[in-house]
Amino acid sequence: MSASDMLDQLARLAGIEDGWWDFYGQWRVVPESTKRVFLRAMGFAIDDETDLAQSLTTFEQRPWRRWLEPMTVIERGSDMAVTLTVPAARDKQTLSWEVALEGGGLRRGQVQVDTQSWIEERWLDGALVKRWRLKLPDDLALGYHNLDLRAADGVTATAKLAVTPPRAFVPAVVGEGNGAWGIATQIYALRDEHDWGVGTYGSLRRLAEGAARLGASTIGINPLHALFPTQPEKFSPYAPSSRRFLNVGYLDVEAVFEFAACRAAKRLYASPGFQANLDRLRAMPMVEYADVAHLQGPILEELYACFRAEHLSADDQRGKDFRAFQAAGGDKARLFCTFEALQRHFSRAGTPYWRHWPVQYQHPDNPAVAEFAATHMDDVEFFWWLQFLADQQLAAAHDGAVAAGAAIGLYRDLGVGIAGDGGDAWMEQDRLALGVSVGAPPDPLALKGQDWGLAPFNPIALKEAAFEPFIAVMRANMAHAGALRLDHAMALQRLYWVPPGLDADQGAYVRYPVDDLFRLVALESVRNRCLIIGEDLGTVPEGFRERMDRMALFAYRVMVFEKTGPDRFKRPEEFQPQALSIFATHDLPSLRGWWNGIDIASRARLDLYPRPGMADEERAARAIDRVALVAALVEQSGLAADFPTQGDLTDEQVLALSDAAHLYLGAARSRLMMVQMEDVLGLNLQMNLPGTVDQHPNWRRRFAAEVPTLLNDFRLVRMSAALNALRPHGNETP
Repeated sequence: MSASDMLDQLARLAGIEDGWWDFYGQWRVVPESTKRVFLRAMGFAIDDETDLAQSLTTFEQRPWRRWLEPMTVIERGSDMAVTLTVPAARDKQTLSWEVALEGGGLRRGQVQVDTQSWIEERWLDGALVKRWRLKLPDDLALGYHNLDLRAADGVTATAKLAVTPPRAFVPAVVGEGNGAWGIATQIYALRDEHDWGVGTYGSLRRLAEGAARLGASTIGINPLHALFPTQPEKFSPYAPSSRRFLNVGYLDVEAVFEFAACRAAKRLYASPGFQANLDRLRAMPMVEYADVAHLQGPILEELYACFRAEHLSADDQRGKDFRAFQAAGGDKARLFCTFEALQRHFSRAGTPYWRHWPVQYQHPDNPAVAEFAATHMDDVEFFWWLQFLADQQLAAAHDGAVAAGAAIGLYRDLGVGIAGDGGDAWMEQDRLALGVSVGAPPDPLALKGQDWGLAPFNPIALKEAAFEPFIAVMRANMAHAGALRLDHAMALQRLYWVPPGLDADQGAYVRYPVDDLFRLVALESVRNRCLIIGEDLGTVPEGFRERMDRMALFAYRVMVFEKTGPDRFKRPEEFQPQALSIFATHDLPSLRGWWNGIDIASRARLDLYPRPGMADEERAARAIDRVALVAALVEQSGLAADFPTQGDLTDEQVLALSDAAHLYLGAARSRLMMVQMEDVLGLNLQMNLPGTVDQHPNWRRRFAAEVPTLLNDFRLVRMSAALNALRPHGNETP
């Protein structure tokens, strides 16, 4: 076999696809150079023909050299069996097995190997090795268990066992009947009298409670992932430091328990300079993240000092609550907070990126890291305390929404990846494919493709880790929520990787263990009673949506894309029932902005089109879409027959268009329907422009009115009443 053939075979075994169909219908062959970059990122030695041969042989033989895989994921109700791989010499041996159940208790048994179902066999090192299906009890409970095997000669094998449900959790409110509706917003955009220039968890709680009283079943928000406290200019919620932990930049500082009594903090807060800066930031039309962090930081430091002196040292109930929170977070929380302390320490020397730190701190397992944590425990626990506060405030927002009548509560968003210089990348570096990034091939949202600069999981290392990082991320993002959106849900099956230094359209797809990942999502969904919505826009693999439907993951249906032809929008009865429907998303312009074509103008101005003339083509297509939208709304939602189809609209016309569009979606078969706050208000904006970083004010725009004013706005009140009439049981807690 030639070196090129070995490379191709290894790439296929590792999940790198040979090519892909682009948005323009062209088959793009993945070059050898890209395969080499990806294989190295996965940890394969491929520098010469000898390395290639060794890597290929080792990888092919790995599953044949161990009795059990690190984790077997089994759907309950199917064939409850694990794959057992043993030398043929053990065919007649009796093995003892034991399953230590997650909830306590043991299940034991014995089995003669050759009484099980034979799968396949192969010769390895001159000996025949056979693969069998080892049958386990059919009634094992859902959850994560430990399986141990033992032979009479003392040889043992251990593996994790995940028993999963056939379908994800679907709350009753969207499982039947007319379904429910909710409000989607961005936390940073919210204003109230207590914010310091950015929306907070307190703002969210007040909005969520008010929205529930209006009849909303859920309140959808942007990702809450931890960002970079020492680098506030890195504020994209979709390029986080960690998806396991929370964004402390959204803390409602004035709601922190210690704020009421901490004299040092109150003095700083009352100072003329602080108040002047506070007034300035509150009045800004956009979030100035660096200035907000400059205000928050010193006050939080003072509050933490008061907390340590008055609660932690006294070991009172608040101190005990914090210690319990630390214990629940375990080693990963300790490591993340150590990373935060290390990053602040080295940022002061100008080296915030962990790969530029002294070598002894570049890996979490190095003893120097533990030594740093021990000698800087106050600093580490400061970041732990911030997570404690964020968790409490987020819980209050979700619980407040549910108590006010929202059947689902908060609807959180899980970003598709992490920044390579963040805490998760440092903690999980052995399980990531560092050196490549996640993106998307050309599609209608970004015609040149996208390189998101995010570090992907290494699918091979993920399986070897028994999927622990994936499970932890899912579990963390289902906390204090009744629904979770999976951004770019196709990542459960494959991800588009981009080699460093190349254009985004030069990448390739890498496959992930789709059966296992879908089942684990379903398990965490059921355990956390959390509805799952998969954002299935863009290039979707064949059969993926059918799998989502079968496993009760809701689809994501955006009205501007829901067409049955170039000049016809889907009718309400044609929408998919097991889905969320919404007019647009944070990556698209608002309804008014869509009508005005502000996205097309921005892409043309920033040279985001891959070829000349495409902007004019999109303008022509948008003109057709406007005519088609008006025709659909006139027919279905009572929009005036003489409603204009071109030109700028008056505020009254935008209101009529918004009402008609949302009544249209409210009548659709989709069991969950969302209303974006910017569409209710008739704003002409786009929260995020895909393919840009700082060329567009992404993730910074704020609403002009405060939360109480928004909740009393006649447009929202009227729309809520109309949607309640269409979906009358959406806010009844089951």
